Amino acid sequence: MGRDTRRSRLVIAALLIAAFTLITLDYRTGRSATGARGVVHSALGGVEDGVSAVFRPIGHTVSSLAHPNRYHDRADRLAQENARLRRDLADDKMITQTGKELADLRLLANKGQYTMVPARVIAIGDVTGTDWTVTINAGKDDGIATDKTVLNADGLVGTVASVTAHTAVVRLVCDPNSRIGARLERTQLLGAVAGGQGPSTLVFTVYDASFRVQKGDRLTTFGSLDYVAGVPIGEVTKVTDVGGLSRTAEVRPYVSVGTLDLVGVVVGRPTVDPGDRLLSPQPAPPEPTTPAPAPEATLVPDAAASPGATTQGVTGTPGVTGTPGATGTPGGAG
Repeated sequence: MGRDTRRSRLVIAALLIAAFTLITLDYRTGRSATGARGVVHSALGGVEDGVSAVFRPIGHTVSSLAHPNRYHDRADRLAQENARLRRDLADDKMITQTGKELADLRLLANKGQYTMVPARVIAIGDVTGTDWTVTINAGKDDGIATDKTVLNADGLVGTVASVTAHTAVVRLVCDPNSRIGARLERTQLLGAVAGGQGPSTLVFTVYDASFRVQKGDRLTTFGSLDYVAGVPIGEVTKVTDVGGLSRTAEVRPYVSVGTLDLVGVVVGRPTVDPGDRLLSPQPAPPEPTTPAPAPEATLVPDAAASPGATTQGVTGTPGVTGTPGATGTPGGAG
């Protein structure tokens, strides 16, 4: 028993010496070494590879158990990086959209010769049908006062109802308490636009009922002491006859109150009424088409009726015969 134990210890010691020898040779000469090291590797290399193949997955499992949060932490870092990239893309898109809205607002101000303060909608009022208002992030300190005209690149938004140092409440044009003077583009007929029919419908009432309103007529503000003239309002979609007279009409506003973001408050009036200059150009009516005249018929003399006769001018070129060499009898008698 003692002899077997001693022999086992010798075998283990010999294997350990061989293993350290292989490690040293691997480090110094690489796996391409020859000689004694190559012979030993050839003898024990298969055993080494087999042991590595068996115990490598076990080592990975033990490593993952020893560091259970390593992969979760990496997943969290990737998720945070993805969220950051998405925020950057959203910020770039918002900057681009804001730049376009500012450019359109500046173009409208230049056309109307308005002095405007840009502002952004930061809150929406109680839009229950009795109160249609929004709050913007500009106020008295920016030169804004009550009853000033508020618009965006599409047209009239409303008027300022109340103001604080840094904010203002805007009564939208569709508010039931809103009533703004308007003018028809086609006839310059005056009237008033009122809300109360929802966010997408206004009511235009003509002051002089003897004039007729037509579907497709466009409206702008005609101005007063409080608000400016020339701001596009909307387009007539339906005419209501009152006693045979077209006195009221439904109007579809140009501004969608559900997508309001950047607006401009007019703080400086133009010296001259801009009229209809801010309205987009109307498409030109199609020109009436006249039918093309029918081509005149060209009479060709019957060559058989006049033997030997030629036909000149048939094709518009004098001297060209209708049938080259044609005579009363094909081939011609001598």
